[in-house]
Amino acid sequence: MTECKDPSACSIVLRGASKDVLNEIERNLHDAMEVGRNVLNNPKLVPGGGAIEMEVACRLNDLATKVEGIHQWPYKALASAFEVIPRTLA
Repeated sequence: MTECKDPSACSIVLRGASKDVLNEIERNLHDAMEVGRNVLNNPKLVPGGGAIEMEVACRLNDLATKVEGIHQWPYKALASAFEVIPRTLA
């Protein structure tokens, strides 16, 4: 593919130990190609792995310190709920 002067198509051969593994490989390849297409069409990415959820949790905790009394509890509860997502991913 790198030495072709005017590429228009290519074939990808997939191999797997079983039909289930092969179907999973095909699904993953399809997802990866869709991601590549989306990045080329709209080159904007967000960090993954729970980074956004941790940022939201940090900002909610900061906001909770500015609120007095029991009114800060909902902020802290929601921040704690957002922290579960990265912990689960890890």
